[in-house]
Amino acid sequence: MKTAALGTGSASLSSVSPAHYGEAHERIVAPGRTHDRSFRLTEAIAALRRVVYPDLTFEICRSLDPVLGPWQEFEKHAAATLFQNSLWCRAWLETAGTALNAQPRIVLGRDAEGRLQFILPMQIRRRQGVRVLEWLGSPHHNYGYGLYGPVFLPQARQWFDRNWSLLLNSIGGFDAISLSENPQRMFGCENPLATHFNMRGANPSFAFALDADFAALQAAKHSSGKRRSARKSEKGLAQAGTVGFGLPGSKQELHALIATMFRHQQARLAELGIHHLFGTVERQFIHHLAELQDETDPLLAPYHLTHDGEVLAVMLGGLHGNRYWALISSLAPGPQRKHSPGDVALRRTIAACCERGLESVDLSAGEAPYKRQWADETIELSTILRAVNPAGLAWTIAAAIHLAVKRAIKRAPALLLGWTMLRRFFLGTPAKKRFDGRSTEHRLPGPPNAIAGGGKGPTAPAVG
Repeated sequence: MKTAALGTGSASLSSVSPAHYGEAHERIVAPGRTHDRSFRLTEAIAALRRVVYPDLTFEICRSLDPVLGPWQEFEKHAAATLFQNSLWCRAWLETAGTALNAQPRIVLGRDAEGRLQFILPMQIRRRQGVRVLEWLGSPHHNYGYGLYGPVFLPQARQWFDRNWSLLLNSIGGFDAISLSENPQRMFGCENPLATHFNMRGANPSFAFALDADFAALQAAKHSSGKRRSARKSEKGLAQAGTVGFGLPGSKQELHALIATMFRHQQARLAELGIHHLFGTVERQFIHHLAELQDETDPLLAPYHLTHDGEVLAVMLGGLHGNRYWALISSLAPGPQRKHSPGDVALRRTIAACCERGLESVDLSAGEAPYKRQWADETIELSTILRAVNPAGLAWTIAAAIHLAVKRAIKRAPALLLGWTMLRRFFLGTPAKKRFDGRSTEHRLPGPPNAIAGGGKGPTAPAVG
């Protein structure tokens, strides 16, 4: 464990070279100097008021166990997304993280009284032989972010601007940095690491505030014609059989529903020519998360729509910070698709979130018409991508080219449509053939979605 104490006029570093210490000391002290004789006392006082946290110390932990307790307490009031929840990170480390040989690097920042002000959950993972510093949980995350105290957050960027290079030097042991899916703004504040963003993400994310009255919310988001179409879909399903909606009643039911969701999603993605997206590791991760969670205060919210007892659609989301975070959706093959069960499940999920008093819904990354219809906030995502030594340079250049090409395709509708059609034509399942071998004229579903992040597809519900 490494510890560094940082102040406006001094620094005590247990693991930093003298040359780097001098550089860091100069950077920290310099803002307090002036060569302007007209510098007034009032300006100095104003500057001091802007630096509320000049003496934070940070420590770097290489294991989750020592920090799990403080992390769990801090996340109860900290500004953070679902993907920095301690349970999410623990479940990932014990499954996908183990398979990927991810090495945790968890940075904890404390004030002079020892109170946590931030946690940066990061990891080092070998990618194509290069040691890369990433957010913990990458590539299965929707947002790269930290956990920040609500009072510290508005001033966090100033602190990280001064101390970012020192913090990275203290972590050490990596050749390149790839901190991806960083929101430009979150929780009403600019990202504390925004100064260091150097590439834009391929997709934006979408979110919207909830209303206690779902009918009023729907009326504000959709025209009368769309609402009539929604009622028609609901009526069509009801006339064809018994419709059910809700959450599983036990962990046994939860695991069975997750297995059904992955099976449906695998078949659905095959229609789009996407194969091997949800492997054993990804399935183990979600099942392990389901097993670890407290049944009285669950993290996962797998709302699902049934028809005559069979699952038609699953909307798996996470609950954190009084917000619903969309993760994975699935849609069963079959003739009931003509009634748009994915749309029905999405509306009922949003209505359920309104009923339980949640503040907002995050629809995650990826363009889709329904997201634009519901969203009142578009969240641009960025990446910190750079080499720190010659060993990481070639990898960083290749990663930058890949991200730039991906963004160009995703942000150009004609290119995206062409790529999707080619993939369906050469690799997908024919539109007129159902998976039970019988013929049907149902339309192909919309864009795929996946476990969060990694450039493997958006995670929010893909409805249809």
